[in-house]
Amino acid sequence: MPRISSVLAAAAAASAFAAGAQISDPLITITASSSLGMGSASFTSADLGAITQPNGGIVFILFSPLTIVDQNNNNIIATITQLNVINNADNTDTASTPDALTSIGFGVFAGNADTTFNMTASLIGTGAVSNAALRATASVNVTDNNGNGATLTGLGAGGTYFNAAYNGGTTFADLVVGPLVAPAIGSNDSSQDSPAAPGVFSPIGVALNNMQAQFNFSLTAGDSAGGTSGFFSIPTPSSAALFGIAGFTAIRRRR
Repeated sequence: MPRISSVLAAAAAASAFAAGAQISDPLITITASSSLGMGSASFTSADLGAITQPNGGIVFILFSPLTIVDQNNNNIIATITQLNVINNADNTDTASTPDALTSIGFGVFAGNADTTFNMTASLIGTGAVSNAALRATASVNVTDNNGNGATLTGLGAGGTYFNAAYNGGTTFADLVVGPLVAPAIGSNDSSQDSPAAPGVFSPIGVALNNMQAQFNFSLTAGDSAGGTSGFFSIPTPSSAALFGIAGFTAIRRRR
C-alpha cells in the first residue's frame, strides 16, 4: 500500500503577491464512483490539516484515512489512505518574483467494485505573469491486494493519468500513459516529466493568469494506488536555476 514518506514545503519567507494572486477553495476535491454508487470529499483552507504559510501558500495534510460513502445508499465506494496537497499562488524565491505551484500526493483504496477517481486541485490565480514558463511532473503506482492482479487505467487524454492546465483549461501537459498493471500481490509504477529534461521549464508564450492540476483514473476492486505530481511556474526561463522543485510530496510504496 502506498505511504507518504515526506512532505516538503518549498515556500519562501513572506513576500508580496503578484497582482490578483489567490488560491481558491476547495484546496482539492476527490470524487469516487463505481457500480456501488458515488461520493466525494472536499478539503478547504479552514479544515483541520490545512496550514497557511507566511507567503500565503497553503499545505493540506490528511491526518487519518477517510472513507468515501454514497450518501443515498451508505455503500463504501473508496478510501483515501493518504493525501497531501500544496497550493501556492506566490512561492517566491526572491522578494519580488512570483512563482506559483500546485502539488498533489495521494493514496487510495478501491471498494468492492472497480472504481473511478477524479482529483481536482485548487484553481491557482497567479495574476498576470508575463513571460511565464511551466514545468509538470507526475508519477503513479498500483498494488494488488487480493491475489488476482491490479490495473490502474488512465482516463485522461490518450489514456493518461494527470493533466496540468493553465489559463482556464489550456492543457500544458497530459502525463503518464496507462494502463499500469501489477502482478498478483505485486506492484508497478510509472512516471513522466514535461519537459523531459530535468529542471527545464517551457515558455508558454502568453501571460499566465491561472493554473490547475488533476488526476483521472480507474482502479480495480479491492486494490490500492498512489501518486504524486507537481505543476510549477516561473516568470522567465532564467529563473529556472533559482527554483528548487523540493515543494512536492514524495510517495513511496511499502509492502
